Parts: sequence; structure tokens; C-alpha cells
Amino acid sequence: MIVDRYAKTIYNLALNFFNNREDAEDITQDVFLKVYNNIDKFREDKSFNSWLVKISTNYCIDHWRKSKRSAKRIELSDDLMKTDHTPEDRAVKDYDVINLRNKMSDLDPDLRLLLIMRDIQDHSYQEIAETLNLPLGTIKSRINRARIKLAKKFMDEEH
Repeated sequence: MIVDRYAKTIYNLALNFFNNREDAEDITQDVFLKVYNNIDKFREDKSFNSWLVKISTNYCIDHWRKSKRSAKRIELSDDLMKTDHTPEDRAVKDYDVINLRNKMSDLDPDLRLLLIMRDIQDHSYQEIAETLNLPLGTIKSRINRARIKLAKKFMDEEH
């Protein structure tokens, strides 16, 4: 039941973080093994979703640091290929998504993770703060810093 309910969330987090389907699948499995092995550490007075997202985000960061390699840059999610738009519309959208992912992959992993959680997965600032066990003000300022760095990358491209 837990896998059915949360697999897509974990997979999408890993996919957005690493831009690679195979890594995202492996990470999803590894996270569920970690959850299974540590379920006794879950505190029932806390949100299970927040606990799971925290394990997932920490695992992604640890995996990234251990591998010390750049994410593969050109991977499209299955969702992008299942649109009803014209081929030209898909090509423009695909280019935009690839461009965004490439620029995001150049950010520090901590900042990239915050953008994924806030702007892609639509977590509230409060949820992110609770999940990462950081003050709300810190989360807001880091997300702002990440957005500024990302915007600068796009502005540098234009020049």
C-alpha cells in the first residue's frame, strides 16, 4: 500500500534531481528498502509523507555526493511524450524542459532539491522546513537564492 501510494512521488523527486530514469528507478527501490528497514524510527505524531520525503531527499543528496558525477542531461519524462500538441509544440516544450533541467543540474544539490520540492512538487515552504528540519526563513531565503541563480543562468545564455 505504501509503495502504491508514494512510489510516483519518490520516483519524480529522483527523476527531477538526476534527470535519469534508471537512476530514479534504482533510487525509488532503495528508498523503499530504507523505509522498510527503518519503519520503527517513524514517529506516529509526525506526518508519514514528510518523513518519507525527508528520507528520499537525503538519499538523493547522499547518492549524488557519493557518485560525484553530473546528472545525465538529456532525459525526457514519459509525460512530455504523451501530449496532444503538434510535433512543433512538443519540440519547443521538450527543448525548454531540457534547457531548464540542464541549468538546474548545474546548481548545488541542496538548492536544486529545494527548487524541485517547491516549484515542481508544489510543497509548501512550511512542509519543506519541517521535512528538512530547517527554519522557515532559511528555506525561503535558500529558495530565493536558488531562483536567482537559475534566472542568472538563463540571462547569461541570452547574452
